[in-house]
Amino acid sequence: MSRRYRGPFIALCTLPLICGIGVDGCEGLNKFDFVRISENGFDPADHKVDQNDYPQSMLHFVPDGQETGFVYVGTGNGINELIAGTLGLLGADAGERPPEIRRYRPDLGPRTWERVLDYRDFEVGPNFTASSFRNMAQYRSPSDGVNRLYAATFGAEPAVWRTATGDPGSWEKFWSVTDGRGSIRKMTEHNGLLYIAIANDITAGGDILTSPGQIFATDGDTVWPVMEDGFGNPDNGAIMSMISYNGWLWAGTGNSETGFEIWKLEGPGGQGPVQVVANGATDRWNQAATTAYVYQGNLYWGSMIFLGLYLKGCVLLRINPDDTWDTIVGPKGLSGFDAGFNNRNNAYLWSLQEHEGWLYAGTADFTSILQGVVDNLDDAVALLIRSQLGKAAELDVKRAPGVVGVVTQGGGDLWKSQDGVHWTPVFTNGLGDTYNWGVRTMQSVDGKLYVGIANPWDGFEIWCGEDSQE
Repeated sequence: MSRRYRGPFIALCTLPLICGIGVDGCEGLNKFDFVRISENGFDPADHKVDQNDYPQSMLHFVPDGQETGFVYVGTGNGINELIAGTLGLLGADAGERPPEIRRYRPDLGPRTWERVLDYRDFEVGPNFTASSFRNMAQYRSPSDGVNRLYAATFGAEPAVWRTATGDPGSWEKFWSVTDGRGSIRKMTEHNGLLYIAIANDITAGGDILTSPGQIFATDGDTVWPVMEDGFGNPDNGAIMSMISYNGWLWAGTGNSETGFEIWKLEGPGGQGPVQVVANGATDRWNQAATTAYVYQGNLYWGSMIFLGLYLKGCVLLRINPDDTWDTIVGPKGLSGFDAGFNNRNNAYLWSLQEHEGWLYAGTADFTSILQGVVDNLDDAVALLIRSQLGKAAELDVKRAPGVVGVVTQGGGDLWKSQDGVHWTPVFTNGLGDTYNWGVRTMQSVDGKLYVGIANPWDGFEIWCGEDSQE
């Protein structure tokens, strides 16, 4: 073969290896298909006051009587303050920043986000009872036949809000937990009821997983308990995720002692509960079964490590219809990737979403936290002094060059797969920003993939991906 053709020939032959699953593996979205439609939270002025750090929840909702709907995003605010308060570093100064919900209005402008609910309209600070809208769901109540958007909070008094239209002024507080638990991690519909998962997780000045997680159910009229004892294990301090699959309601727990558990309950004829996975699946350090998704007839479940304290990557399991399960990403995983997609700092598998036939998985990379500490070392020392001596020096934030992020490819990852087993990266560096530390939420709507990226320093970002080949 002549030297003239050798280069293109080698490139063509190595293309399947680069893409991971064959020549068509390069299809699907790539990093160049994404356009940013929100940064600094929703806007710099609002972020400066309320610290819009996480796009905690995202849902596309079409009200009754409307042909089209909007993408709604609920914020998670003041996350760094919240974590520092939980660790006892801020004491009485650890307050909760009030969250809000906005909806994307591309009809009014490419970066227009209309505010539809703001906690400041319902509570007077500084002691707000919520810091984020952690989950959204839509549910049609059999009592009145109305389809509504439900949004659940995280904070001193976890609550469920709802609206029939999504419009400003149309929201009502439907139900709340009044005995000091941390958050409503998930709501999901199963057999005509809306189930509500309670997690006793981080709140300012509180503890983590100190009492059993619970599950409630509602018909849109009344609310009642379904499971209140962590499936009989007091160390199951959180119900982190739920999903309806194969005729059963499934739930994943948070457990810092022996690792997460996955149960199925409320099956045909009221069967259950039945434990399917125990002891963190591959090892006890897999503390939380956080992200569940059904793809191609199988149930996928991603894990997380609380606060990334053990420097261990997340795992991804596949549960089959016969309740057997396989490790996809993790030790001896079918994908060939060890935990965290071979990155131990990918401590969270934070989101899963099908889009145009592909399954996308988003991670949170704790390299970003390390970069933040390096960049703000003076402030970190001042915070430590303040926690110990009750005072802090007036030190300016000094952001150093992102050396850690550049060297380690810091920033949240997005991966894609066409079969749930073979995975290739879309991006592994927070779309070029080390501080974009995790892909928190995703929604597939009308050929577009909306991706919400958490950033506790500069405010979250929303990106929109659309296949440029179409």
